[in-house]
Amino acid sequence: MKNKKLILLLATTLVLGACGKETATPKDKAQEEKPAVEEKAKDGVKEVANDDKKPDDDKNLREFKRNPIPKVDKSMEDAIKIFHDHFKDEAINIKSIKLDFFNEALDYVIEGFKEGNEYELRIAADNGAIVDEKTEKDDDKDEEALDLSKIIKAEDAMKKALEGQKEDAWVVEYELEIDDGKAIYDIDIENDQDIKIDAVTGEIIERD
Repeated sequence: MKNKKLILLLATTLVLGACGKETATPKDKAQEEKPAVEEKAKDGVKEVANDDKKPDDDKNLREFKRNPIPKVDKSMEDAIKIFHDHFKDEAINIKSIKLDFFNEALDYVIEGFKEGNEYELRIAADNGAIVDEKTEKDDDKDEEALDLSKIIKAEDAMKKALEGQKEDAWVVEYELEIDDGKAIYDIDIENDQDIKIDAVTGEIIERD
């Protein structure tokens, strides 16, 4: 009788042991299958995808897409007048005028000089407000200035620059400057070629 009880007790122990082992297995398996990212998260580290996608540096530029020719409330001529009025001197020589795309807005940046001084003014193209100004001494005694009486309008230069370009091409910005003794419009085009135009004749002199 004692032997039967002993055998029964051993059998019961083996069955319970087996059940306990089976119960523990799913738990152990779940622990083994835990993602490595959870383990690393405890150390302030996480796994991320490492593909070949790059930040889109031109996102703001494309989202700011405008008409083929920028619509501005103040023309280049308006900006020149604001420049001379601000510095209270219409005799300041102009050496460059830029319609500048900056912080998702358009500004005119005008640089000039007179009698050993240099002047720079940034003007909001939408309302003519002064954004920034600089004045400093200029050591260069011999400088070239734009002859504004002979310069074609910026709108005409931009229209010329868009001729033959893709249908979705548009002007981002332009600069009227002196290049190798010649007044030119350097026009930045989105979705096609940048163009340099003779600022007196209106002829295209370079495509990039």
